[in-house]
Amino acid sequence: MQARMETLLPRRTYIPLNLHSIKRYLIPPSQRKICQLMEANKMPILEFQGKHPKIHKNAFVSPQATIIGDVEIGEYTSIWPGCVIRGDFGKVQIGSYTSIQDGTIIHARSEAAPVIIGNFTTIGSNVVMHGCYCGDTVVVGDGAIIFEGATIGEGALVAPGSIVAQNTVIPPRTSVAGAPAAQVRVLSREDTTRFKENAELIARVFAKLKKWMA
Repeated sequence: MQARMETLLPRRTYIPLNLHSIKRYLIPPSQRKICQLMEANKMPILEFQGKHPKIHKNAFVSPQATIIGDVEIGEYTSIWPGCVIRGDFGKVQIGSYTSIQDGTIIHARSEAAPVIIGNFTTIGSNVVMHGCYCGDTVVVGDGAIIFEGATIGEGALVAPGSIVAQNTVIPPRTSVAGAPAAQVRVLSREDTTRFKENAELIARVFAKLKKWMA
């Protein structure tokens, strides 16, 4: 009777959770090239179409971050866990003493729409940036979205959750908030000095962490 029941009941099908099964069952053909690169490299720093990320020896890139293609990262810059920085369609250039915090996605839309991020800039967690310019000593709050063609001037502050619309220009030392982001106030030089000091503090912490992990 037990044997008969086993023949009548459908058997469960298990899909092993590995990169091969994910490619076969879950990833559309158009996106499988990236998976092949990841499988071949076994690392989060990936060459794409002959372009390999250029990362300064003193920069810190979390093992849980993914860096693809034409990406340049300056000295003492930190890339935190869960970040995805894609230079597959255009260049991403990140300056020195800058931090890109957990879960942020940065993507250059095309060669004509690169992402340029300056020095001593702090990009918060879960930020999305597409083809934009971000100057020195800028702070972008958690969860903000910055669309293609936007320009964020030196020493500006983008409040958490703000949406900076396409081709928006935020003047230097300006605080913006909202969706779409609008000016809240003009920042003082003391504000921008504090932004820079915070960026330097983060850089020192991650320099120590990198030495500890070595």
